[in-house]
Amino acid sequence: MANVIAVDLGGTNIRAARIDPNGKIVAREKIPTEAAAGMQSVCERIAGLVAKLRTAGTMAVGIGTPGVPDPETGTMRLPAVNIAGSAGFPLTPVLSKAVQLPVKADNDGNLAALGESWKGAGKGESVVLVFTLGTGIGGGCVINGKVFHGNHNMGTEFGHVSIDYRGRQCPCGGQGCVEMYASAAALGRDAREAMRDSLSAGTSLLMKMCHGKIDTVDARMVCEAARQGDALALFLLDQCCLYLACGIGALINSFNPSCVIIGGGMSLAGDALLTRIQLALNRGRAFKPILQDARIKLAELGDDAGLLGAARMALDSVEAK
Repeated sequence: MANVIAVDLGGTNIRAARIDPNGKIVAREKIPTEAAAGMQSVCERIAGLVAKLRTAGTMAVGIGTPGVPDPETGTMRLPAVNIAGSAGFPLTPVLSKAVQLPVKADNDGNLAALGESWKGAGKGESVVLVFTLGTGIGGGCVINGKVFHGNHNMGTEFGHVSIDYRGRQCPCGGQGCVEMYASAAALGRDAREAMRDSLSAGTSLLMKMCHGKIDTVDARMVCEAARQGDALALFLLDQCCLYLACGIGALINSFNPSCVIIGGGMSLAGDALLTRIQLALNRGRAFKPILQDARIKLAELGDDAGLLGAARMALDSVEAK
């Protein structure tokens, strides 16, 4: 039966799956990345997974990777910072030679967006923006089923939209980037700072959840405490969602999307997150005629979004020939 192999390359693990043309995951494999061994070694590990999963009907391989591969040549334009030797590495030529199949690669955020557009919350939508809220904020845009890459595949850096020209310094070199205010890392940091500074922090559920060890407080705890009605956690989540809505609103005005999808670890807060984002957007964070066109949704595919996006990319590459 016809199929493609999808690979999700992470700093800790490599996940791979055999996926049919309808988007059904038929088989899966996962192994440690062993990133310190370098990109050449990582490619050998990927080739081993492909060999394990492929069948007589396997047509192509799609890979989602950190960093920025050139969509045409497959060479890494920007490195995967957690994988040694990835800068300038000819990813798809090396893998294609190793597995003797056509190989396509793209940024993992782009492919997560493509997966949600194909089989997830963005199915049937014409213009889809995806925000992944994790340690940082990733993003992707899919227009009529195709990833928007920008010039040199470096568009949709949604986490680095500046929402405060005098704001916090970001490691990217920018100032006031939205991920410095609305990522999981930012929410955890703001909670820890508030607990140290607030006279009422001692009565907060957060203090009980961390057993008095403020340095262990993270975004997950804040979201759970907010779900249980804790006043400090609710304030922090409101503030985080207001910042996030500023960034989302700017991009809604730019792209006029039919759908905005919120994914990543923080999306597990569910409706508590969506309700606050929508409320903040409605209070003047986006141009109303454009905002009315955009449905705000939670991601549906979880960790499989990147795999399904890689599969869709591989299928498209075969169909284009």
